[in-house]
Amino acid sequence: MWVVLYREGRSRRYHTLGLYSKMSKSDAQVKQAEVMAEINARQACAPDPDITFGNFLEGVALPHLRSKWKRSTASTTESRIRHHLLAEFKDTKLQSLGLKGLQAFLTTKAASLSRSVVAHLRWDLRSIFKIAVAEGYIERDPTGALFTPKEARAGAKRVMTREEVHQHIHALEMRERVIAHLALFAGMRPGEILGLQRRHVADGCRKVVIEQRIYRGDLDTPKTNTSSRTVAIGTKTAFLMQEWMRAVGDYPEAWVFASENPSKPVWRDNIWYRHMKPRLEMVGLGWANFQVMRRTHASLGHDAGIDPKVSADQRGHGIGVAIDVYTRAGLKKRAEAAETLENAVLTA
Repeated sequence: MWVVLYREGRSRRYHTLGLYSKMSKSDAQVKQAEVMAEINARQACAPDPDITFGNFLEGVALPHLRSKWKRSTASTTESRIRHHLLAEFKDTKLQSLGLKGLQAFLTTKAASLSRSVVAHLRWDLRSIFKIAVAEGYIERDPTGALFTPKEARAGAKRVMTREEVHQHIHALEMRERVIAHLALFAGMRPGEILGLQRRHVADGCRKVVIEQRIYRGDLDTPKTNTSSRTVAIGTKTAFLMQEWMRAVGDYPEAWVFASENPSKPVWRDNIWYRHMKPRLEMVGLGWANFQVMRRTHASLGHDAGIDPKVSADQRGHGIGVAIDVYTRAGLKKRAEAAETLENAVLTA
């Protein structure tokens, strides 16, 4: 057989030209030239094997990722990638980054960052290296075996008790009290609450339609993949909201929670830092921010025996997230569970 041996990238390859008995040397050489011309043309268009992590990130990975990120995701995720990954690996060749080095990087970060941030960095690396494989910059993805180090500390995830919820609500002025009710009892995200317009609120205020949200002043689509969802409002929250809606008026495009400029919605940070946190600090609840309110909705709903699927649908995420991320069973409920198990097993 006439066989051409050559290298493509870092790999040794071969191509069979034909039988020695049916092809002369000169014919084989002509065929060899045709094959190598095709291979060389392909290699000329191949990705740069010596590209650095920084150049790949800026030129390939980030442009691709931005095309699928929401604006809110882009601002937080890109900032994290630049601050941690780009700062560490900017001038390192992409091809030289392997499992051992990347895992050592995560272990180092685990000493100073929360478990959540380290887990996000692991996810960021996986996303970037998947693109590198798909585009042919690397042959193998080392990030599939990465894990979040056990040294990464999990931050305390506090929730409010029933008594603290009462204190929380009554410490606030009318507008902020309505917002807290929607977060605590309807399970709405702050961006969804502040993105409400008059047309989204049903007569009687017993339900609202979520089809947009506000993030740092930008109007965006809902965080979930659905184009919209309907949130049920309880009687007490609806009664409070009816009182507030009298000031909003009947114009369909009016913002339910407008800023000083009635044509614009209020920002989350403004409502929290200027109007909610100072009053909550007076009663020792300055820590009970929107994330705490969301966890409290899940946890107190769980303690009250509300179906987890119903509660998750209200908040607009899957049941797995509802149970694993947001729900924190109260100590009293856990004590009751321990008592029930003892009584069931240790019968006289």
